[in-house]
Amino acid sequence: MYRRPTRQELTILNRAFNKWGVFDFFKNKSILIKEIKTRNIREVYFLSNEIEKIALSEQPSYAGLMIGELKKNFSLSMQGADLISKVSKQFPYIIVNETAEKSILYGKNVYSRSIISTSSAINENEVVIILNQKREAIAIGKTRFGKSLLLQNDKIAVTTMIDAGLYLRSEGNKR
Repeated sequence: MYRRPTRQELTILNRAFNKWGVFDFFKNKSILIKEIKTRNIREVYFLSNEIEKIALSEQPSYAGLMIGELKKNFSLSMQGADLISKVSKQFPYIIVNETAEKSILYGKNVYSRSIISTSSAINENEVVIILNQKREAIAIGKTRFGKSLLLQNDKIAVTTMIDAGLYLRSEGNKR
């Protein structure tokens, strides 16, 4: 069931949007929450104003772009990461080489030797968007070190949490 976010949910979303550098982008944009009560999940959807009206009145199965989930905090989805990588000028990211891109799309972690560059300030245990050399979002990960230690040789520097290849890998298991 689609609904507008509560005041508390909006506060959580606005903090997350600020962290990802998209606060101004989402200002005056339609955001709805879809509750899946059987699994206790609150999905966050980005919609056009016209589709918002339809979603609230008609309650379709799917409407808009699912940009993440609300738990205690906001968890970004791959679609949300892709949107952020296109509209934000400042967000925590790492750029990896082509060899790493292939292994990340199979769910592997990021080794320090694979990192080409990073955003200016990255902390330990920070959620980052993993980009390929074309600056396309390929995964979401969590750093194991701060920026100064992120580029240590031959250590896993970023744990891959979600990758763009997950959807394709899971499709084969649905038969």
